[in-house]
Amino acid sequence: MTSLAVPRTAINPYCSQMDVITTHLNADFDGLASMVAGRKLYPGALLVLPAGAQEPVRSFLAVHDLGITRLKDLDVAQVTRLILMDAHEPDRLGPLKALWDNRNVRIHIYDHHPLSEAFARAEYSLTDSVGATVTLLIEQLKIKALPLTPFEATVLATGLYDETGFMAFCSTTPRDLEAAGYVLRAGANLTAVTDTLKRPIDPEQITLLNDLIHNSETMYVDRLKVLLTTSTYDRYRGDYAEVVQKLAELQGLDAVIAAIALDEKIEIIGRSRRTELDVGELARLFGGGGHAVAAAATVKGKTFIEIREQLREWLTSRVQTHLVARHIMTVPAKVATETSTIADVETELTKYGLNAMPVVDGRRRYRGLITRETIQKALFHQLHSMPVKEFMQIDVYTAAPDTPFGEIESHMLERNQRFVPIIDRSKVTGVITRTDLLRALHRDVLMTAHVQAKGDASPMSRHIQNVRSRLKAHVSDDLYAVLQCAGELAERRKVSAFVVGGFVRDLFLDRPNFDLDFVIEGDGIAYARAFARALHGAVRTHDRFGTAVITLNDGRRFDVATARTEYYEYPTALPTVERSSIKKDLYRRDFTINTLAIHLNTKQFGLLLDLYGGQRDLKDGIIRVLHSLSFVEDPTRVFRAVRFEHRFGFRLGKETLSLIKGAVKMDLFHRLSGSRLRTELVLLLSEEEPRHAIARLGELDLLRFIHPRLKWTAQLSTMLKQIEEALDWYRLLYLDRPLEPWLVYWMALMEVLPVDAIENILTRLAVPQRQAAKLQVARLQSGELLRRLERRPLLTPSEVYRSLHMLPDEILLFMMAKSGSDTVKRHVSAFVTIYQRIKPTTTGADLRALGIKPGPPYTTILNRLLDGRLNGDLTSEADERALVMHIIKKSQRTTPSPE
Repeated sequence: MTSLAVPRTAINPYCSQMDVITTHLNADFDGLASMVAGRKLYPGALLVLPAGAQEPVRSFLAVHDLGITRLKDLDVAQVTRLILMDAHEPDRLGPLKALWDNRNVRIHIYDHHPLSEAFARAEYSLTDSVGATVTLLIEQLKIKALPLTPFEATVLATGLYDETGFMAFCSTTPRDLEAAGYVLRAGANLTAVTDTLKRPIDPEQITLLNDLIHNSETMYVDRLKVLLTTSTYDRYRGDYAEVVQKLAELQGLDAVIAAIALDEKIEIIGRSRRTELDVGELARLFGGGGHAVAAAATVKGKTFIEIREQLREWLTSRVQTHLVARHIMTVPAKVATETSTIADVETELTKYGLNAMPVVDGRRRYRGLITRETIQKALFHQLHSMPVKEFMQIDVYTAAPDTPFGEIESHMLERNQRFVPIIDRSKVTGVITRTDLLRALHRDVLMTAHVQAKGDASPMSRHIQNVRSRLKAHVSDDLYAVLQCAGELAERRKVSAFVVGGFVRDLFLDRPNFDLDFVIEGDGIAYARAFARALHGAVRTHDRFGTAVITLNDGRRFDVATARTEYYEYPTALPTVERSSIKKDLYRRDFTINTLAIHLNTKQFGLLLDLYGGQRDLKDGIIRVLHSLSFVEDPTRVFRAVRFEHRFGFRLGKETLSLIKGAVKMDLFHRLSGSRLRTELVLLLSEEEPRHAIARLGELDLLRFIHPRLKWTAQLSTMLKQIEEALDWYRLLYLDRPLEPWLVYWMALMEVLPVDAIENILTRLAVPQRQAAKLQVARLQSGELLRRLERRPLLTPSEVYRSLHMLPDEILLFMMAKSGSDTVKRHVSAFVTIYQRIKPTTTGADLRALGIKPGPPYTTILNRLLDGRLNGDLTSEADERALVMHIIKKSQRTTPSPE
């Protein structure tokens, strides 16, 4: 809020006898720019720096003369008014504090820092919560229509962009942006601004940075990650505040508080990216100043240790316990009954990939904890059939859903306990693992906490990437409305709804994808039925898997699934699924890039859930599996990995590549059902230009699992390339004509195999009869047909038509690609583009009207008409009628008359 002190007398605040405009000690660009702007408001005023300036400001002033009066040349006794820019504390004025103390000197203040008692001294003050003091000055220049030269505008822009971090600091306001627009219109040179503010890190700064990092500790204050650091490095002569700012940027922290020993004083510098952690308040505690995101203080007469402890106490006093067990725990928890045998529990631990389980009694009340380590020892001693209650741990730490995170963290560290059951009224409601603990110390897990805390509108949202605007920009209004509808329905039904998988992945890759997959924490089938009613669509459910498909009237389909986990009874088996949490549901997916999810519930709409590094791998272009048994459990993922690698131009991660090679050595693919392998092969061949993906399959020795004799060769590469060209040509001709391009590529794979392998592949991969027939014709008959066409280059159009008209387009394109003869290519091209479109105008109905009885003559006559049209012998309906009459008369002459 703007604060204008009422003048004690009716005076013009901009009119005086001798004015001095100044700023705080160690002047920054905001203070300097505000002084330049102030001189426009106070014509004739002297610009005076109290003492010292930041190194970048000194470098700037060494090149640019702003008409600054040296302090030693100032006759203090003549000053009648002191105008403070970006300052209001007398202790930060250095030698000019004497003017503040002189009650005959009037004080005017312009500042964007918080109000203090010092403002009572001011005759006139203008303050507000904006990103930079110079914004307030620019607004005054605009109101008074005072012109700026391009150089002055550039100086003002430098202060504005420096103080707001190029408009990126959280303290930036719309008024700062409007001020930037004003100085840009006045001719500010942004190139000059950037050159002034963007400075490389010099060796001395690097040394200081290393020292600050080495002597740092990380604290978590109300979910903010704060670096508290000290340094005694005394050889640096530059701007310490600049180095602390770079440290905050390099480390990706919410705030940095540094205490640096300088001769007989200690400089405290604070930088914060979050206004809720107000480093200005901290600086004022030590007699300094600043604002919420940037502040400093100079302390004398205290030791380093005292200062550090005071800083730590100040931070600790701001820790609040909003983050509790229920925010980060894994639910639902898998439990073992106390009567379960050691062998049974070992099976369950392996099935779900767990290292520990809470043990409950017959009434589901918590009794203890059993770990994999204990189970393995019991098995070693042949105690397979013993109940786990004989070996479970009883004296373990447990927590309640509302136990503060810090308390849980302390117990886990002190007890070296890897697994904490969360107990509510004697029942196990969830568990916290070491992984949960680690995530809770980083932002990606804080996002999980927010997702789990349904309805929690706490400040935690500042840690979470909200992709609402990205959604709005990349999907149609209709699809956006569907997502909103899904979230509103979830809110009403008290479940959590997410859109997951390929849609979210492609949202970040800027690729169109309108296939929505919803995951529901709760009863997904019941939700799907309600969702279908809301969208006026139909629903088909699959109770075994907890999934459903919604079909709308316009043909669009959406998949809905209950959040679930899965396990495999044996390698290559179809998974057995059970209801679980979104966290477990995402973990069961094939690759990290497919584990992204967006929360749809109204209060969390647009919040991105990235538990497994999906964004990182999208950025780095890496295909990475989530666990080392991924390909053992489902070898088809190998083909999917190659497909995604090809589609997105990504690369296989080193570990993923190693796991693929291991799966090949284990020879698991022969145990896959043919239909599953065929499905993956069809999807791979349906990609754009799959030649490179097939080459990759050959490189990884995967082609032999399609057939042992299938190999990547130059012949196959050439044929696939020619098929790409043929398909490109075809697509230019027919945009909407149905075609199965993957089938043409499959024909190329068949072509390089011996004939006796064809039936084996079709049977092994369970290829449907319709496609199998096309593949057989392509392999067994296309070669002979091509040879006939090559031997007769002067075929008539009707002869070409009779040779090709029974073949589907896929085989015709395969023949074009396969043949090296220009004559053959010309014949096939003419058939596809011209001949197959030609039809006679005369129909069977016309023949009946002429008195011809239906029967074999119809076929003969219509074929003669078509040949005539194709060859150009018949060009009109009259020509056709004449030919028909000729055929009738000839037939009558050759037909014997009855006796």
